Amino acid sequence: MTITVRHIVVAATLTLSSAVTPAQPMTVTRIDPPNWWTGMASSQVQLMVYGSNLTGINARSESPGLRVKRVYRTPDPSYAFIDIDITPAAFEGFHRLNLFNSSGSVPVNYPVLRRKRPAHRGFDSGDVVYLITPDRFANGDTTNDSVEGMPDRKDRPSPLGRHGGDIRGMINRLDYLADLGVTALWSNPLIENNMPWASYHGYAATDLYRIDPRFGTNELYQEFVRQAHRRGLKVIMDHVSNHIGIAHPWMDDLPSADWLNGSVADHQRVINSKIELTDIHSDSSVRASTVLGWFSDTMPDLNQRNSFVARYLIQNTLWWIESTGIDGIREDTFPYADPRYLADWARAIFTEYPDFNVVGEVWIGEAAYLAPYQNGSPLGRSVRASLPSVTDFALYDAMTQVFGNKGSIHLLYDCLAKDHLYGDPYALLTFVDNHDVRRILQVTQGDTKRALLALKILLTTRGIPQILYGTEIGMVGGKDHGVIRGDFPGGFPGDSTDAFTPEGRSTAQNAYFGVVRQLIHLHRERRSVAFGRLMHYPPANEVYAYIRILDNEKTLIIVNNREESQRAGLAQFRDQLGGAKSLRNLLTGAVIDLSTALEVPIEGNDAAIFAVM
Repeated sequence: MTITVRHIVVAATLTLSSAVTPAQPMTVTRIDPPNWWTGMASSQVQLMVYGSNLTGINARSESPGLRVKRVYRTPDPSYAFIDIDITPAAFEGFHRLNLFNSSGSVPVNYPVLRRKRPAHRGFDSGDVVYLITPDRFANGDTTNDSVEGMPDRKDRPSPLGRHGGDIRGMINRLDYLADLGVTALWSNPLIENNMPWASYHGYAATDLYRIDPRFGTNELYQEFVRQAHRRGLKVIMDHVSNHIGIAHPWMDDLPSADWLNGSVADHQRVINSKIELTDIHSDSSVRASTVLGWFSDTMPDLNQRNSFVARYLIQNTLWWIESTGIDGIREDTFPYADPRYLADWARAIFTEYPDFNVVGEVWIGEAAYLAPYQNGSPLGRSVRASLPSVTDFALYDAMTQVFGNKGSIHLLYDCLAKDHLYGDPYALLTFVDNHDVRRILQVTQGDTKRALLALKILLTTRGIPQILYGTEIGMVGGKDHGVIRGDFPGGFPGDSTDAFTPEGRSTAQNAYFGVVRQLIHLHRERRSVAFGRLMHYPPANEVYAYIRILDNEKTLIIVNNREESQRAGLAQFRDQLGGAKSLRNLLTGAVIDLSTALEVPIEGNDAAIFAVM
């Protein structure tokens, strides 16, 4: 028997609306999660029941495959929580629960599905991650640009308005992305954000189980994952445990007094740098303000110390992984959530999906403060929760100083020299721009050579490289979020140009695109670049060199951070070049004979990438 998510919603709605007692009847309007599966590592699920007159509720299972373990009654008659156990005897289909109290009873058919066990492949340094802001990438369905009952309607001229991009648009561009060479797609959150304005970014959820109708449906997101997988593309979901949107229905009637940290009228704001979380000298009240404070006044901070909140969020994460087949998660604002919860959350994910991967957003630009958030760091004792991967803002800051402020290439060398602080520096998510920071061409003030040099380093140094949508065509953006997240030209009806095609790109865009595409494919095809050990050398005269080594394959990268051409001597690499006969430039095809060459020329503001032959 096959039950789709749509069937679950319909079946649940028809059943849940049927109260049986006329006088102040008990009603059930919703249950989260909307379904579960057989064969999960943990067979116990906590149902969050929404309705009215739920005071004194009890529950009884009429199915041998589903057992009621415990019922939790809350002071608010609009909510109850029920622990159930899905036994090995559970069949695929609807299992009858009878909810009752003194006012009557409500029968509920709870759907249990058979687990399909798709391959959740995770992501690693062999991947190139492509970050999409869905509202700004491509509009594949103009009928959902504005939706009845959702006040934030399409307003494309506004930088903070909704522009109409959606899941169908992303599906339509999968062939373009596969040709570009990227291997993993990370989109900003797609779940419902029914906020009055600036809802396009997705980080202010109003329903944690529903894709925003302006992006599509749950079923369409599942189709996006399937279509991506058919093209060899992985999918990374953006997830938020820390906060919700102020327009979430919970805010009209909180399930408990401590559901949030603080209240709308009385709450702390996050004002700290996160350094205090690892600082042994910081006051506990200062550390608490980071975890308990609200990210913004429109994003209420969830209290994961409340066991029901924690369980809800963990189950919600597992539900999305299981129902969609995604390969990884990017966890937003990782240090701001309760660390004990985060440790439990990560443990639940990797118990269920051992081949999965999660990268935590940790916006800290110094390795000594950033490293504790990655598994295996010798500094890890200073935080309670860590992940396999974190966002490498330390490398980003160094790159920005070098390429935006004309800093010395020594800054990059010094940054990478601190890699001993990490558990696995090769598993860090590296980037030169993302949806929250200025695009690389904005950083270099339009200097394409400097921007391409930054990308050459990004795609050949250690880590998991991530590029922002539009970076491949040289989108410049601006300083504000709404402009950074500009529309991809050609993704929207009526666009005057179509940068998804060579014919629609300008000569300059095609030249820029060609280099970026070549670099991405090089990273995919050259295993030493993707997986090899990094060995680097102290810079001299703003020339910085490093070698990626994997078994017998070696790739030499020489960076010239000056405007004028320079010649780099080869003597310093003699131990690694011993026995090699030539160097082949992987971007131009030019070959250097090592039997006669003592140095190699490197153009100004450029890098040469050589296969050691």
